[in-house]
Amino acid sequence: MVRSTWWRTIGSVLIGVLAAAATGSAQSVDGSSWFVRTGASAGYILPQNPFPATPDRPGDAIHWGQNLTVEIGRQTDGQQPWHQLYGVPSYGFGFSVAGFSNGVRHARPVEAYTFFSWPFAHLSDRLALTTDFGMGVSWHWKETIDTAAAQETSLGSDLNARINWGFFVRYASSPRITVFSGVDYTHRSNGGMVQPNRGINVLGPKINVQYNLAPTGVTRRVTQAPPFRPRWEVLAGATSGMKNVIERRDPLTRDNYWSLSGTAALQRHFYRFGKLAFGADAAYDGATGARIEGLDTRWRATAGERWALGLYGGYEHVVGRFGPFVQVGQNVARGFDDTKPRLYERFGWRYHLNDRYWTTISIRAVQGRRADALQFGIGYRLGLLDK
Repeated sequence: MVRSTWWRTIGSVLIGVLAAAATGSAQSVDGSSWFVRTGASAGYILPQNPFPATPDRPGDAIHWGQNLTVEIGRQTDGQQPWHQLYGVPSYGFGFSVAGFSNGVRHARPVEAYTFFSWPFAHLSDRLALTTDFGMGVSWHWKETIDTAAAQETSLGSDLNARINWGFFVRYASSPRITVFSGVDYTHRSNGGMVQPNRGINVLGPKINVQYNLAPTGVTRRVTQAPPFRPRWEVLAGATSGMKNVIERRDPLTRDNYWSLSGTAALQRHFYRFGKLAFGADAAYDGATGARIEGLDTRWRATAGERWALGLYGGYEHVVGRFGPFVQVGQNVARGFDDTKPRLYERFGWRYHLNDRYWTTISIRAVQGRRADALQFGIGYRLGLLDK
């Protein structure tokens, strides 16, 4: 009964969104490259499962979850060089509502994210194979029981990062309607920012229906890319985020601390779709040396000891205004020399608002796998010798 109600709700929302899109398209949208896309998926929860059956959790373990997505995107037109490189892709932002339930207890997380859809293989003018990548945030993970108050958060944190990756067969059934069918993988976790960190991985089939606000042709337009000139750039930016540290497990005692950093880098745009960078970080970790002594005496390093200076190298892949990047660095100086490794990594997305300003969401990690901080930031880019 619960599943049937859920799918009836999904169907109603899909019809409502498409109807709203059709109404909007009737008002002067000639030449518009925008679209509305909705999707529904049913995913199997891979191990580790954050919904086990225990004496304080009635009902069976939850193994399946449903997800409804609503997205607003823009179809590229082939006029830019990167449009051609990525087979005339699309991008945008979306919202989703997920459901994990066994009829007795449930969680209803809400999510917001950006996405990039890349048709990497065109089988015909109407048919293509695509891969979609999305990154955003997921919240409202309170697990509830129908006859009781809210329980603890299912993932250990109410706010979590959301990353999804899918492969689809895309079919343009008409100039306005495109259907996607395939498989989607979604990971949700707080990246170690809150302890305990019980992430969830979901894999399953997904169907998307896309409505173009204006009719689009089924053939792709090919343009000649303009000549490329390598150049040097200078980047400067700042990021911030909160992190959580367990100081004692019995009884559980933990605190939140600020994680801040400022960066400056010299960057070489060495080919049309790639940039190499060498820079320096000044990082502040509010959790440096945090621990509890005695019965309940909190201790951490002094303010002057919470700073570290690092040098790093990195690569950014250019996808229009977006740029996924990875950086590897070494702390060459720090005020408090604890057991934390000096080698660190940073990976994430950069979005260029214009030729000067950019924003970013990134994860700072150590040992290549252990997340240390989730950070958001803004920065400035200056092209050297630009005409």
